[in-house]
Amino acid sequence: MELVIALIVIIVFCKILGVSNEMLVLGGLALIELTIVLMMFMFAYFCVRMLFTKRREAKFTRVDKAPKGNFKVAYYEVDGTEYPCIFPSEMILNDKMYRTDRTYKVLYSKRSKKVYDIWTILTCIIGFVFSAFAVFLTMQIVSIIPMF
Repeated sequence: MELVIALIVIIVFCKILGVSNEMLVLGGLALIELTIVLMMFMFAYFCVRMLFTKRREAKFTRVDKAPKGNFKVAYYEVDGTEYPCIFPSEMILNDKMYRTDRTYKVLYSKRSKKVYDIWTILTCIIGFVFSAFAVFLTMQIVSIIPMF
């Protein structure tokens, strides 16, 4: 809600200062493009971090709130110690995705003391591919649109 109010205040100030509607729309599109680019860099960062992890056998233990966060994460037991997953757990299908009767192959990050489960790995890879495609596509669209 605060974001919407801040956006309205910024738009009102811009209109008071005489900024045209076209420039406001262009600024909004630039913010959307910046968000897509930042998403691509975030997914690329996590994909690179996965390259420096070790593959381990882990047992799923529970889904609970992260110690330093607001979201619920999956916890896995690796070599007798419980570690949280680096990304939040899925909101739906928890009983199908996380089963206590199975052992899973996870990527363990010794440095951050967290794991990458299969759902996190898929999220990182698919997120990077789609956001890179979105950046490429939007840059192609921008290159064919005449500016002024």
